[in-house]
Amino acid sequence: MAGLRSLFTLFPALFPAFCCIFVSLFRLQICFMRFRKIISLLSKILTVGILLFTAYWLFSGSSKQELIDNYTKKEKEIFKLRNYFNSIVPSGFHVYIEFRNNKKIDFLVYEGAMSLTSSNYGLFEQWDINPYEYKEQPMTHNDSSEYSPKTKSLNLVKQKLGWSDATFQTIKSMLDKANCISVSNGDPTQIGFARSGMGKYSYQVFNKPLSDSLKKEYNDSCTYIFYSRNVVLEYGGGARGAQCFPDK
Repeated sequence: MAGLRSLFTLFPALFPAFCCIFVSLFRLQICFMRFRKIISLLSKILTVGILLFTAYWLFSGSSKQELIDNYTKKEKEIFKLRNYFNSIVPSGFHVYIEFRNNKKIDFLVYEGAMSLTSSNYGLFEQWDINPYEYKEQPMTHNDSSEYSPKTKSLNLVKQKLGWSDATFQTIKSMLDKANCISVSNGDPTQIGFARSGMGKYSYQVFNKPLSDSLKKEYNDSCTYIFYSRNVVLEYGGGARGAQCFPDK
């Protein structure tokens, strides 16, 4: 009986603590229910996003016929682009540039011999950057490999190429006139027409008409289709996509 009386004596003092514990548990349950709702909502948003991306990847893009139609309409502009771009890239350099939009580009610059068997994997390689407001990132330990690009300085690259902001603007303007998205110097000059899912449709524009041996090499009915005297149609499927024209 004495123990029971002591318990009743302590009850008034313990009651606020019990109330606090009860309220905390109640709030915790409410938070857990809200958390489940948030997780459910995020899951639905993620599912919709994946479906939209998949639909875009499957149904957006271009075709071989559009590649041909664009060349028919823009032949003069494509050759002007080829001539201009080769004229602004100094000897000993190989440059690839693709405009994602007016202010975002993929930009790869090689200096010297470019070979898979050499350690020269590039002077500068940056993806999705703004060339007009570029912020140079410091070199890290991962950039110390002999196969890594040698610099992250766009200013240094522009000095070596003799380019300015106006150069990028001119390239963009000429790409727009040719209804294309990318260009890479050399013979042949690769001019990208449009991306399609993981792949990209392009033109390989040679300086001279193709010889019989080159016609055979650049007419495999898969990656390349010989189209005219010095123009080859190209389809690249990317790292995981099919490497042949999806619509022969």
